[in-house]
Amino acid sequence: MIEVYPNRVDYALLLTALTPISHHDPAVQGESNALLFNRQKQLLSAGGGCPAPEPDVLAQFAAAHPVPVDIGEMFADLIYPEFVGVVLVRLFLDSYNHGDGTGIFEGMTRYNRLEERLRHAAISSHTLRRLWDRLCDSLRVPIHRGDDDFALLSALTLPAGVQQAVLRAIQQDYRSIVAIARLWHSVAKLENPAYAEAAGQEATIYPKQVIQPEWSEDHAGAQIVEVPAISANSLRHQLVREPGWLGLFGALGLREARPGLGPVPAGVEALFYNGGNIAAGAKQPANTFTLASQIREAFPLLDLVGGVTDSFDVGESRLQVGAWLVCRENAPALAGTPAADLPAVNVSVFDLLDEVTITRQAGQVGSGQMIVNAEALAAGTQVYVRLSLAPFTRALTHGALVDAIDRWRELDGTVGGAAARGMGHCQSEWLSRHSEADAYAEAYRDDIEMRRDALVEALVSGRMGTGKVVLT
Repeated sequence: MIEVYPNRVDYALLLTALTPISHHDPAVQGESNALLFNRQKQLLSAGGGCPAPEPDVLAQFAAAHPVPVDIGEMFADLIYPEFVGVVLVRLFLDSYNHGDGTGIFEGMTRYNRLEERLRHAAISSHTLRRLWDRLCDSLRVPIHRGDDDFALLSALTLPAGVQQAVLRAIQQDYRSIVAIARLWHSVAKLENPAYAEAAGQEATIYPKQVIQPEWSEDHAGAQIVEVPAISANSLRHQLVREPGWLGLFGALGLREARPGLGPVPAGVEALFYNGGNIAAGAKQPANTFTLASQIREAFPLLDLVGGVTDSFDVGESRLQVGAWLVCRENAPALAGTPAADLPAVNVSVFDLLDEVTITRQAGQVGSGQMIVNAEALAAGTQVYVRLSLAPFTRALTHGALVDAIDRWRELDGTVGGAAARGMGHCQSEWLSRHSEADAYAEAYRDDIEMRRDALVEALVSGRMGTGKVVLT
């Protein structure tokens, strides 16, 4: 068996969801009960790009929405995508902001709800039609009036490049867009004699002006889209670090120890489970490189995933993880991989998104009920995972990787969150791996058994094979 290889070695795994995948982004949650799937900005060009819109189309849309002269200054600095966003919100207000409001767009907090759910709708949509649907659904409003069809549909059918730019503008400037739209809506209402009389004001017909906002060519030919994605870091933990830790501690008879309360110090368990933490005010020893090398030699799993002791870093992880949802948006990234020809490459990731409702049963007196709406990727979604080992990685470190993945597969491992609610169960298959992978895994397990007593002592004492306590 060759001990090291001078080149990078890639392992490839294909995950196919048997149940919906839940993987939410805490950075975009607010006060609503809608949990959005994790997203990453992605530049879609070439086949996914859009040509520049025709100037006549932009001019016609602007001419269809003249602005009262008295508030024209508010629109002076708006670029075209922001203007369209303001028009959309004004159309929403014209349709639903009557009396105390409509649906849950009502009461004193209606605009807070509108801001929050407008932004969520923009993040979770890839067209303005989808944004409108999500916004109306989330605010529980009925279909708009038939008289509003033409004005609304003229906005929802703008060229794709314009729609993507509008979604970005709403994501970033949702608060100012709502504020300008509310002002426009309020001024327009005073042109209605009945409303003006009820408000104790004089009805006024304001002169109008056509705004011609600037369209930047930066919006044409490519799209920056918030694309649903599964974090490679979370897969690294779920597929490798956690099952590797469970396998090692189980083989050594340490699995049943309660974290931090068993024979193994809490810092040791943390090093394996999440990478550990350097203690506040810790002073790095002079022979850090030697100590780190001894730890990595004693524990191939730590050579694989890395971590820190109480006072120093054990060195960079040998493992590099990449993860791509198999979908049309990721086709360029998947080109040349074993996943490039899968049928799912022709399906948009946005078509894979589904909405699920999670409920918690109330008690006999009605206490404790909770309803949460969440985005999830549909069952059947596929994820291509590339696990790369750096050049000159030892055979036992290869074995630690294969053993961890095999253990995750044997335990019916999950990806993402909400596994307790049945989410994230996957079928997996190797698409490519080293020809000696099974031999490496067997050698790794044999090495653990052969050095069992020494490894237990190293873990329990916190010395980690260095001769001095490095973890407490």
